[in-house]
Amino acid sequence: MFLAFASAGFRIQASFRAQFWFKLFGGVLNVVARVSIWQAVLSHGAASTDISLQQMITYSILGATMFSTWDANQILREIGADIRSGDVISQLMRPYSYPVSLFARQLGVRGHEMLMVGIPVFILMSAIYGVQPPASLGHAALFVIAIGLSLVLLFTISIAVSMIGFWVMDMLSLEWLLRGTLALFSGGLVPLWFYPDALASSVLYLPFAWITFYPLAIYLGELDLAASALHLFYGAIWAVLLIGIVGLMWRAACRRMVVQGG
Repeated sequence: MFLAFASAGFRIQASFRAQFWFKLFGGVLNVVARVSIWQAVLSHGAASTDISLQQMITYSILGATMFSTWDANQILREIGADIRSGDVISQLMRPYSYPVSLFARQLGVRGHEMLMVGIPVFILMSAIYGVQPPASLGHAALFVIAIGLSLVLLFTISIAVSMIGFWVMDMLSLEWLLRGTLALFSGGLVPLWFYPDALASSVLYLPFAWITFYPLAIYLGELDLAASALHLFYGAIWAVLLIGIVGLMWRAACRRMVVQGG
C-alpha cells in the first residue's frame, strides 16, 4: 500500500507537465544565484573559513538540487485542504494511517521532482561549475544513507507542523513558520559552520541540521567516517522520536476533530 501511494503521488505530479519547464528554469536560477553569492564572498576573502570556494560551489549545487527541489509546505497545503473540506473525516474510516499515506504520497512527489528537475539541473550545473567527488567511498556510502535520513526527518517535521493545524486552523502561518525554520536551521542556504558559535552550538543538535547540513558535510569530508556514522546515529534517534510525536499528534487530532466548511 505504501508503494501504491508513492506511485500515485509520482503520477499525479507527472501530469502537471506545464510546470516542468518553469521548475527546471527556476532550479537553474537557484543554483546560479547561490554559486554567484559564494564566489563573491569567498573570492574577495569576505569570510574567514577553511572552506574552499570549490567546496562551497559543490555545497551550493548539491543543496539546491538534491535537497531543495521539493517544497516541504506541500504537506501543509494538503492537510489544510483536507481540514477545510472535511475530507479528513473519511481518513478515520480507512484501513491505513493518514500520516503514513501523506508520507508515501509526498515521497512520490519528491521522487518526481528529483528525477525531472534535480538530476537534470545537477548535471547541467556540474558541467558548468564543476562538482567535487565525495571525500571517499565510505563518505559516498554514508551520504546515500544521509539522504534517506534527510527525507524521513523532512517529512516527519512537515507532518508534525501540519498537525498543529487541527488546533490553530491557520495553515498559512504554519507555512511561514516551517519555511523560515528550515531556511535558518537546516543549513540549506548558509552552512552551519558559518554561524556564530553561540547559535551553532544549539542549531547543530536540532533535527533540522540533519536535513541538509550534515549530509553535505559528510559528502565533503568535513566529518571523518567515525564522526559521520555517529552523527547519522543521532539523526536516526531524532527520526524515531519525531515519528512517535507524529503518531501521538494524530491520535490527539482524531479526538479533537473539528471540521470547517464541510
